[in-house]
Amino acid sequence: MAALERTLERDGSRVPLVMATVTNNTGGGQPVSLENLRAVRKLCDRYGKPFFLDACRFAENAFFIKLREEGQGGRTPKEIAQEMFSLADGCTMSAKKDGLANIGGFLALNDDTWAERCRNLLILTEGFPTYGGLAGYDLEAVARGLEEVVEEPYLRYRIRSIEYLHERLVAAGVPVIQPAGGHAVYLDARALLARIPPLQYPGIALANALYVEAGIRGSRSAP
Repeated sequence: MAALERTLERDGSRVPLVMATVTNNTGGGQPVSLENLRAVRKLCDRYGKPFFLDACRFAENAFFIKLREEGQGGRTPKEIAQEMFSLADGCTMSAKKDGLANIGGFLALNDDTWAERCRNLLILTEGFPTYGGLAGYDLEAVARGLEEVVEEPYLRYRIRSIEYLHERLVAAGVPVIQPAGGHAVYLDARALLARIPPLQYPGIALANALYVEAGIRGSRSAP
């Protein structure tokens, strides 16, 4: 928060909006607390900046808040998610994550004027909103996925699956980011491949080796 405030104070004229990614990919899939989101909202109000969520993993984030944040254990993931979104002016969403769909996503805005400006820009870049987009069954899949993803039994199973793999890797002595995140286990490529200098990209080397040797498709995320 202190770093964000310094940035807004020093370079606020260059900042069009503030975005929080929930959960945080570069932090190992760790959640953002409600306390932090509320504080960001207040800071954005003070400096007159819109506040957006990168909401691809919003349901995971809500479930972690329930598990880890003081005073939130008695709430449902859906209730927590609703508060998260109530703090924001809008969000971006890749529905292939917590939308549980195989394609699609959306931009959501609380301001009708902003929405109209986005539609006008869309005409210049993609065409009218009525020209294309997702098929009806894909839209239905996204709508249904957003309902089902906040169901607690599903989230408990999903998070526990990641924890199980994480525990086995730790027991085997594999360096991983701890604690376990929500959607992935993060291997510490720099520690695992210490002989490879950073400028020779140990993360990419590890992802390639995993695929070649074991058929496991991973991805690189810079901390």
